[in-house]
Amino acid sequence: MKLNKRTVAAFLICGVMAMSACSGNGGKSAAEQNVNQKATQNVPEEAMTPRRIVNDGEALLDKEIVVMGKVKHVCMRSGKKCFLQAEDDTTLTMQVFAGGEIDTFPRELMYKQLLVKGVVKVNKISKESILKSEQNALEKMPTDTSTQENCMIMERCHSVMNQTAQMKAYMEKHNTDYYPVYYIEGRKFLN
Repeated sequence: MKLNKRTVAAFLICGVMAMSACSGNGGKSAAEQNVNQKATQNVPEEAMTPRRIVNDGEALLDKEIVVMGKVKHVCMRSGKKCFLQAEDDTTLTMQVFAGGEIDTFPRELMYKQLLVKGVVKVNKISKESILKSEQNALEKMPTDTSTQENCMIMERCHSVMNQTAQMKAYMEKHNTDYYPVYYIEGRKFLN
């Protein structure tokens, strides 16, 4: 899956917006707790969390793995992707795209544990795209925060600015001209 710079920048910004749009209490009913408990009881030993995939991404690239996490978001338009979050790590989500035996991710998966077999892939966001996203956020940053709309725009801009700062720090630390965003090409549901 090869993406141009504009698509990757939109991908990055949409990810930030999707995560902020999906805030909810995630309250679990007894049935959901039972499903989550059952899912974690049948976890294969080789199952990885999103954090482990990010940490070991380069070594896992193009390898088939099993990823486990709580579904934090399902794409409402097509259902062709979802975001997984480890139960013990609320700071990181990983995109899983439908493929193989997976046609779509049903909305009923929201806030439930999911086991997926898939292949680790990476989008490399160029330094140029990151700097452009940062500049766009700076240009859109409102100076007047007296309206709720401007406050929301400011929050999104600050979120983009924080992300770009982290990406630039990563590139400097690893002496690269890109930031890797690992994702999973889903092949099969395991639960």
